[in-house]
Amino acid sequence: MVASTVKHFAVELVDDLWGDLTRHVRVQALFDDDVIARRFRAALSQWLVDIFPKDAIDASAFLMRQSEIGSTHARIQIPTALSMLAARVLKRGIYNSLKHTRLSRDEFVQAALYVSGVIDVATAAIAAAHISGLDRNLRAEEALRQVSIDHDFRAEREKQKASLAEWAQAVFFGSQMGGEADGVLPLSQSEFGLWFSHRANLLFGRSAEYASIARLVTQADDHVRRLREPGGASGGQEHLREIRLIASQINSLLSILFSHSFDVGSARDPLSRLLNRRYLRAAISREVALRRRTSRPFSMIMLEISQFDGLRARLGEAGADTVVQQTAAMLLNAVRSSDTVFSMGRETFLIIRVGTDAKEAAAFARSIVESYAATHFSIDGQTVLKNSLGVGVIEYDGHPDPRRLVDQVANALRNEKGGK
Repeated sequence: MVASTVKHFAVELVDDLWGDLTRHVRVQALFDDDVIARRFRAALSQWLVDIFPKDAIDASAFLMRQSEIGSTHARIQIPTALSMLAARVLKRGIYNSLKHTRLSRDEFVQAALYVSGVIDVATAAIAAAHISGLDRNLRAEEALRQVSIDHDFRAEREKQKASLAEWAQAVFFGSQMGGEADGVLPLSQSEFGLWFSHRANLLFGRSAEYASIARLVTQADDHVRRLREPGGASGGQEHLREIRLIASQINSLLSILFSHSFDVGSARDPLSRLLNRRYLRAAISREVALRRRTSRPFSMIMLEISQFDGLRARLGEAGADTVVQQTAAMLLNAVRSSDTVFSMGRETFLIIRVGTDAKEAAAFARSIVESYAATHFSIDGQTVLKNSLGVGVIEYDGHPDPRRLVDQVANALRNEKGGK
């Protein structure tokens, strides 16, 4: 009776629950996309049906499934308090539904105890896996924070200082050209600004210097905005002086930030020297959080060396390793400082391309593929021709689960290889 009642009223029960959940800011942020919200509600209705089967419950399978759900909740950062709220609301809704059945008083009591017990055990298993998942996420996030910048800190520091100087020079040049200031990017959207938001945030985000630079970036953007306004040229020199001062202050703060070094250790794949995939989830979670705050898109590109088994048979293991290393170096040279490149396996790579929609990411991916095809690798004096990369591209669609995003880009790569 419980199974048939829950199955009949599952959608209605979830609709009632959703009215309570959507009053919480966290749920509004997670499920602001209608398509994602509908999918989640459908999944919640199915979960409710699944935990009350007509036959006896298989305890091991039941607990394993709830643990998987708890791990997913940890990845998409659903607060445990909301799971507890959902349990209370669903219990109450099922009790009310059972009142309209032909159960006797004693049978109703037994049914209510059964419903309460099943939901309590399910919620406890979800909460236990959720806590464990959060702990893993925090450790991975801390590790990623430690290794997000390459071990050559001096080169990275000089590169970002040069990017900052190039932006400042573009502002000064544009302001002197009469009307050209309109084409100047805000500092937050420049090469330096993207690196600062997406990479420096991981390594230095908790420091006072990082917070100071963030405030200075906001001030610089305000001065650029005023330069663009009608009549802004009248106070142009004052704005330029402030921008010059801000750039100098950021330069000094960068020196302080880069004065600390970290041991990247096993965080990098020993062959390609790219970041290990174990840090991918933490990196995506960071980008998802930034996406919620800024509404800026980001995309993911998965690349694979085509016909790698044949290449390995022809060149040997050492030669194939050299191709992997040269491919990784090429990818690192192609991306911006704000992007992140991961090793996903010996011949597979993944790029998180920030501030980029699917169309822009696809164009960037095509340029990599074309450049790779034109590259001649030299392996022990043997020239390797006809190199090619398979590629899959997706844009973040609002779904909060990082694993789903990785699965999507992997599917895009498979579809491209299959000619779909």
